Amino acid sequence: MTKHRFFISPENIIDRRVIFPKDLQSQISRVLRLKPGDEVEVLDNKGETFLVRLVNEPDLTFSGEIISSKPEQTDPRVHLTLFFGLTQREKLEWILQKGTEIGISEFQPFISRRTLVQQGERAEKHQARWDAILREASEQCGRGRIPELFRPLKFTDAIKVSLASCGLVIAAWEEETVNDLKAVLGINKPASVGLFCGPEGGFDPVEIDLMHNAGIQFFSLGNRILRMETAAMIAPALVLYELGEMAVSKKPNF
Repeated sequence: MTKHRFFISPENIIDRRVIFPKDLQSQISRVLRLKPGDEVEVLDNKGETFLVRLVNEPDLTFSGEIISSKPEQTDPRVHLTLFFGLTQREKLEWILQKGTEIGISEFQPFISRRTLVQQGERAEKHQARWDAILREASEQCGRGRIPELFRPLKFTDAIKVSLASCGLVIAAWEEETVNDLKAVLGINKPASVGLFCGPEGGFDPVEIDLMHNAGIQFFSLGNRILRMETAAMIAPALVLYELGEMAVSKKPNF
């Protein structure tokens, strides 16, 4: 039976003991109805997973007794950053949840000429909710680290960030007629990939020129026109598949 998983701040893991914060105390006792002696998995968001036995405290809260630990090896070795057009809250949350399950390491929204949302400040007020979505999706799918969501950038700044932080930067573009994904990935496996997916209206011709002049390589996702949120999921999944990150592997057990 799959054990419940919780991300805990490293400072809450002291010696062989885990101190659960208040929000998790409520979830453990009232929502999940776990009992003393039950075992859960605790992750420190640094790549380590701990098998923990719940212990009752005098104030009727829970602490955890660490039984064993192991390195978490479920995250992709390739660091994939998704650069995507800032969009409506419902679509953005879907991208965060499913992208976490797929294996995206970082999410970088951008504001371009055709993005539905043009003000990054409006998006930032939902940051706490989005952080919770990333954490819960990571716990559910077995990630060892929670992906990071950055504040929205202007499109030109997103290009600069991608070139400075990623070994290879590529972009899905519906008008590309020469290269597919295999062609732009090449034969050498990059350690980090920056992937651009356009907004609902696609990239503006000026933006295509900016990416081309910056050396970003374009690839096609086929003859069909995909919705923005579909491309933002299909493209990362294909990148990780082509780089061998979805092959069969044996996960270590406690």
